[in-house]
Amino acid sequence: MTTLLPPINNKNGRSNLPSYAKNVQEDRPRKNGSSRRDKEITEEHQHLQELQRNLTKMEIDNYRNSYKHTLCLEMLREGYHLSFRELFNLVRQQLEEREAAGPESFMWIQTMLVNEHEKLDTIRFFLTQAENAQRAGVYEDVYQSRYELACYFQKTGDKWLVDHFFATCLDTANLVVSDGGKMKAEAHLHVGMALEQNDKNLQAAEHFEAYYKLSKEHKDEWLIQTEEGLCLSFFADACINLCRIYTTISDRLGSEDMEKSLGYLVMAFDKAKESEETRLEGEAAYRLGLEYHKYGNVDTALVHLHNFYDACKRADDKEGMGRACDAIAKAYAKEGRKEESIEYLLQFVQTAEERGMEAEQCRAYHNLGEIYNSVGKYKEAREYFNRAYNTSRAMSDTAALQMNRVQLGIAEAHGMLEMYSTHVVQGDRTCLLRIAEWKSVRNNQFYKPLPVLADAAPQDIASSLNEEESRDGEEVEEAHNAEEEDTVINEQATSHEVEETG
Repeated sequence: MTTLLPPINNKNGRSNLPSYAKNVQEDRPRKNGSSRRDKEITEEHQHLQELQRNLTKMEIDNYRNSYKHTLCLEMLREGYHLSFRELFNLVRQQLEEREAAGPESFMWIQTMLVNEHEKLDTIRFFLTQAENAQRAGVYEDVYQSRYELACYFQKTGDKWLVDHFFATCLDTANLVVSDGGKMKAEAHLHVGMALEQNDKNLQAAEHFEAYYKLSKEHKDEWLIQTEEGLCLSFFADACINLCRIYTTISDRLGSEDMEKSLGYLVMAFDKAKESEETRLEGEAAYRLGLEYHKYGNVDTALVHLHNFYDACKRADDKEGMGRACDAIAKAYAKEGRKEESIEYLLQFVQTAEERGMEAEQCRAYHNLGEIYNSVGKYKEAREYFNRAYNTSRAMSDTAALQMNRVQLGIAEAHGMLEMYSTHVVQGDRTCLLRIAEWKSVRNNQFYKPLPVLADAAPQDIASSLNEEESRDGEEVEEAHNAEEEDTVINEQATSHEVEETG
């Protein structure tokens, strides 16, 4: 059976506990330190609650929403609807481009505009400023605000934002009528340069042409400050930019459309002349001369190449004079005018030696050797091919070394051919000894005077051959040492190329 415990309370609702047990909790002493600490904590909480004010709905939204969301809300509350729309579209455009590029693209790890608070603040400041000016009808200030934004993003390296704000500068400049088109010309310049950097050369050329037309009527009035700190007229700057873009277009066309390519170079030369920049005009003439020479119009090529030579001479540009001499010499050689070609090549050699330009020296020596070889002056050809060979060896230029070595051998053979044939025809003892020695050790004795014809016994020929070998042993040894040195140089050059390839 279950034992029942006595009830805690009696029928009257009172406790049945003995009196000594009722006051246990009441008689237990309290800890004063604990109660004091609880009181301090309570007072501190009350103090903090008094200091903390109630947050408004706007403040709560600022805490909960993103920075871009809050910024856009503030712009809308202040009434800048156009600025909000442009900023929102820019953020969305970048995010869409990022999604289209995919996770493997660089944009996927790039910080987005939506997360760059300083840039968002800058855009908001200048866009709202421009919107205020637009409402007042002061389009000059609208242009200036957008131009400041473009310059700001040029410094931060955000090319897509630079392009956007320069394009809006052009749209705004079309509404400005008080400056005679100066802002419009400047806007065309900036848009053209932005398109050129994006490799859209034909579109860039259109904007540079518009810049040229607007500035042509104000040649001496509108001035621009260049990056080098020079003061230049808008017109001259337009000519310089057109010359550059026409040259680039011509280079891109290349051999695909030779007629168009040449036409763009002609336009580049015309604009260089209008700019009145001597160096620019000379370079344009040089490129045009090379192009005419390439297409077989040597007479016209010589006219432009001589113009380049004269421009370099006036500017005391030794390097340019060397390039001009080289090109003129090649043009004369193509026409068969060897003497004029040699004259300009000698000038090229002199210029290259004065300036210490080893690569140019090597090329000049080689070209001179070829010219002399073609006109039958084999001694001079050997001299200049030998110089080219030694220079290329000093430069450790393997390709030039091999080419000049072959050409030197050809020139040596050409120079030896006439005397070798004479020795074969005469056929006396001394001639046969020299031919046999050359066949044996490649020791050239053909330059020595031919002897008077005389008979000789076979044993005399053998003894004479031994004497010739003993006399020329040192020359053979020197030639052998030179060959070993060349072999070592070639091996070093080859190992260097292998290391670079690895």
